[in-house]
Amino acid sequence: MAYRKPVTISLPPPLEEEVQKLARKQHQSVSELVRAALRLYLDRATQEAAWGRARAKGRQTAKRLGIRTEAQLQAILDELRHGSSVDAEGPARRR
Repeated sequence: MAYRKPVTISLPPPLEEEVQKLARKQHQSVSELVRAALRLYLDRATQEAAWGRARAKGRQTAKRLGIRTEAQLQAILDELRHGSSVDAEGPARRR
C-alpha cells in the first residue's frame, strides 16, 4: 500500500454529517470519500484551466486572422466542413 500523509480538515457539523452518511451508504471510509472528491475537484480545475488556455488561444488566433464576429467564424467553419463558401458579412481573410 502506498504511503499516505494524514491531513486534518475541519467541517461544519451539517457537512460532516452528510459526509459520514454518504461514506456509510457507499461502504467506504470518510478518507476514501474525501480522496475521491478531491480527485474530482482537481480534475475539474485542471480541465477548466485547459479550456481557459484554449479560449485565450482562440481569441489570439481570431484577432490575428481578423475574425470579429461569430458569423464570420461560422462561415469559415462551414466552408471547411462542406467546401461551400458562405458569405457572413464578408468572412475574414485567411493569411
